[in-house]
Amino acid sequence: MKHSALKFLTLATALSAYAIAANITPTRVGPVSQYGQLMTGKNSQGKGQIYGSCEGVKDGAEVQVRGMSLYWSLMPEAMEFWTEEGITTMVNDMKIQLVRAAMATGAKSNEDTDWKGEWNGIQLKGYSADQTNQKNFVNTVVEAAIKNDIYVIIDWHSHYANEQTSAAKAFFSEMAQKWGQYDNVIFEVFNEPKQVDWSVVKNYANEIVAEIRKYSDNLVIVGNPSWDQNPNAAIGNEVSDSKKNIAYALHYYANSHCWEGSYGWGNGTNDACEGTKGVKAMNAGLSVFMSEWGTGNADGKGTPDQGRNESWQNYMNTHKLSWANWSASKINEGTAAFQGSSNKTSLQYTTSGNLVKGYLSSNPATYKACKTNVPVISSSSTIAIPFTMVESFNVSVQNRTLQLNSTASGITNVEVFDLLGHAKMQTEKLFSAGTNAVDLQSLPAGTYLVRVSQGSNFTQKRIQLK
Repeated sequence: MKHSALKFLTLATALSAYAIAANITPTRVGPVSQYGQLMTGKNSQGKGQIYGSCEGVKDGAEVQVRGMSLYWSLMPEAMEFWTEEGITTMVNDMKIQLVRAAMATGAKSNEDTDWKGEWNGIQLKGYSADQTNQKNFVNTVVEAAIKNDIYVIIDWHSHYANEQTSAAKAFFSEMAQKWGQYDNVIFEVFNEPKQVDWSVVKNYANEIVAEIRKYSDNLVIVGNPSWDQNPNAAIGNEVSDSKKNIAYALHYYANSHCWEGSYGWGNGTNDACEGTKGVKAMNAGLSVFMSEWGTGNADGKGTPDQGRNESWQNYMNTHKLSWANWSASKINEGTAAFQGSSNKTSLQYTTSGNLVKGYLSSNPATYKACKTNVPVISSSSTIAIPFTMVESFNVSVQNRTLQLNSTASGITNVEVFDLLGHAKMQTEKLFSAGTNAVDLQSLPAGTYLVRVSQGSNFTQKRIQLK
């Protein structure tokens, strides 16, 4: 085994050493504390759903979270709400559980030339022309979401992502390293592919998901052909994912799309309603996520039809679909939620915004953390533990079993801490060289820090139990 100099740090310091991002503390107990990491699974009937790591995959534990999608990060009328104050105002005034950061990528040149605007002294351009500011916009939204204990979708908001594979891989690699250990974060790798074959989308997604999985097992949303209206295209031909945590997007605009049946101009197969295709995907075992929907026309315009919106709401609630409404902006179009007089601390609602606020009003007013019996740690009880950047053991988790691979034998001490620094499990055994196993079945789902020591050799690793 390799030996290295040891430094003694508090557990909190050791935890932060494993995170690329700063350690951000929520200011309240919200949906993320209650549900944990979102993950895909099937109910007892084989239907694909979304679950939380706190309760796991079981009938009746399906998780539906609802919130707002920010507008493309190219318009001054949108950027007012890409701020901590804007996110917090929506949490307090609209009870959002989710925010979607729809980052403009500049996949086509007209995204940088046809959309002109300046905000806070910044000339707004897509990621291809201005990586620094676009990443800063996303990071601001993610930090605000974590502080508010809500979920956040990091969205590569492009119709042409398959033409930007290298840039997307670099972006998601950075985001996954920075934010991938937070249960709040969801990755959306391709917003609304246009009319391309599913194989094109899948091949692109396989590359991006593999990059994300180097750093995070969080939920990934994958788009599908014709503006995310064909999640059933993935049936029997799913995206490759080592963590099996992929959901398929379904998008609709209430005035333009239908929730059941077919349009009636064909045999009912190719002209099936968007909602029908979503149900087909779910019944085949795929999990579906409504990462964007609008109250009006498909082009974002039009006056919302209340009846059609109510029918779509019934559809999403029946199937427990999580959603983000387009859009949290004061853009001059029918699906914008806010009037032009709104700002990041004061919201005045459009017809669309009032509808959506009404739907969100049934979100919980309070939440209960899934670990209710964990006391708050005081500074006097902070635990000092050894820390080394050289791993002496290969540590992994498979089926709630800790796998320890070592090149030496000896008495080995294994300790598991929660993220508040409390020891949740300890065992000491004689391990031989090679692979050894420690059963973690007694621990509830959640994120932990494992400390393994054998003589002067130490390893620490953050793990996720589902």
